[in-house]
Amino acid sequence: MTALKHLRDQLAKGNTVLIDGGTGTEIEAQGGAMVEGAWCGAASLTHSAIVQSVHEQYLQLGAKVIIANNYATSRHVLAQAGWEDQFEELNRAGIELAVAARTAVGADDAVVAGSLSTTTQGGEQPPVEELLTNLTEGAQIQADAGAELLILEMMGSIGLTEIALTAAGRAGLPVWLGWSCEERNGVPWLHYGGETLDDAMRWAREAPVELMAIMHTQTSESGACLEVIKRHWDGPIGVYAHTGIWEPPHWIFENTISPEAYAAAARGWITNGAQVVGGCCGIGPAHIAELAKTLTTL
Repeated sequence: MTALKHLRDQLAKGNTVLIDGGTGTEIEAQGGAMVEGAWCGAASLTHSAIVQSVHEQYLQLGAKVIIANNYATSRHVLAQAGWEDQFEELNRAGIELAVAARTAVGADDAVVAGSLSTTTQGGEQPPVEELLTNLTEGAQIQADAGAELLILEMMGSIGLTEIALTAAGRAGLPVWLGWSCEERNGVPWLHYGGETLDDAMRWAREAPVELMAIMHTQTSESGACLEVIKRHWDGPIGVYAHTGIWEPPHWIFENTISPEAYAAAARGWITNGAQVVGGCCGIGPAHIAELAKTLTTL
């Protein structure tokens, strides 16, 4: 049985699946340099040993999905940071390091996921056709390099999500869709501010994805977002929240949630229907270790 089939079977049975924690923030925490305009996008070449080690740590803690370091490797993002010539190499390397980590640990039942985002890292959003081309190229390179799943990360508007879905669909891999949200007056809004999560889920309820997730959202606000997804979606749901402060190109580990408090929050998400749990920015191996312990008690 392939790792992907095993993952799908676990979700179909209603079981809970642990995924990794933040990758980019943990690369920096363990000594990797961030790049102005591309955040962690170049680290798969500049700090490959650290990138692979981060993946290995999460796998050793029991993560069954690891997300490659490809969140900030779109062509336009790398171009503004002076790394466009390494676009293909970086997208391949991100996947190859995750695969190498899985092999090193012997975690044959873990799935390597590619990451696709519409982030600009502070730059201008490209025109629609250019963005679609860039994301399509990135998705295909990741698929060819060995990704078994594509996760659309930090989706923050309906229009940009539609472009990312189209690009991901062309790669022929299963897709998970991750919304990034914030609460205003008790209402979850998409990250870019123009639409509510309720609006987005009405639009996305028939989207060709296998899982809907809340990700890169404050831990304290993720539960309300989960409730919105449940109203519109009867498939598997995931939650992987963040903690800390973003000061480009660095993640500041201030006012962060403790591993114990994060695990307690995740227990609530699981009780309320989340099947996939892990962490995003600022959530590191200590949090995932505590979360893994929590899962053994459910």
